[in-house]
Amino acid sequence: MPLILTARELADRLKVRPSTILAWHRRGWIPGLRAGRRPVLFDLVAVEEALRRRARESEAEHG
Repeated sequence: MPLILTARELADRLKVRPSTILAWHRRGWIPGLRAGRRPVLFDLVAVEEALRRRARESEAEHG
């Protein structure tokens, strides 16, 4: 079962600010779930995979 977190909860786990989480989501760096006008929620596993993939791509670009 997926672990669904708010931006604040995810930020606490990743040691960043909630505004950083929301900025990453707006930029398309991490996936989020939104039901209508409710706040964006995040699947921890999907976010961690997206961040790992982004790190690998960045590493490949910068060698």
